[in-house]
Amino acid sequence: MSAAESLLLDYQSAWLNDPSRVKVCEKSRRIGLSWGDASDSVLTAAATKVAGGMDCWYIGYNKDMAQEYIRDCGDWAKSFNTAAEYIGEEVLKDVDKDILTFVIKFASGHRITALSSRPSNLRGKQGKVTIDEAAFHEKLGELLKAAMALLIWGGRVCVISTHNGEVNEFNDLILEIRAGKKKYSLHRIEFKQALAAGLYKRICKVTGQVWSEEAETIWVAEMYAHYGDDADEELDVIPSSGSGAYLT
Repeated sequence: MSAAESLLLDYQSAWLNDPSRVKVCEKSRRIGLSWGDASDSVLTAAATKVAGGMDCWYIGYNKDMAQEYIRDCGDWAKSFNTAAEYIGEEVLKDVDKDILTFVIKFASGHRITALSSRPSNLRGKQGKVTIDEAAFHEKLGELLKAAMALLIWGGRVCVISTHNGEVNEFNDLILEIRAGKKKYSLHRIEFKQALAAGLYKRICKVTGQVWSEEAETIWVAEMYAHYGDDADEELDVIPSSGSGAYLT
């Protein structure tokens, strides 16, 4: 068992071990999938080109997400005892305005870069791209179109998100995959599935709490109570209904 596999829960391992060129995950809130994906980005960027290594790009919808992903990648690099030559901020020159990015550079010559969700930022890029919380990006269709160009030279596209209503480009993508219109790999991770895989036990371990079946039952009830009417979407991965109509 690798160092990553010993730390990952079953659904996190399933995501990392899926070799599909394009894979999509509809998921519950805060189950650690992006954290697990960061381990794959580190292993991918740390590898040489001959060994299948490549640059990795992370696209969240705000600065905090970018910083958190890079921080997770830095932690994984330490766990793997992988030398990172540089971890910090860089400015990406753009036609309209300069963009602040967060970067980790590896001895392999590859790098992990977290940047904003503007589709133009992916033009001319190669490697693996992770689009996180895809349902909350304003121009997801254009972003996906730009991301698919990375496949031409052997790249990979990973799309991760909770739902943000039925009338949403991310939900449209999920429906197209289920209908066989898009030949992408699809993962679905509900809150109860994550719990069965040991999510709360892992939370207890990280936060220094003592796990018990009774404590988990109380905690789960509290989580559903906190989300209230939003629990179906936020935890059980059922997109909420709303106004609007689908395009055929």
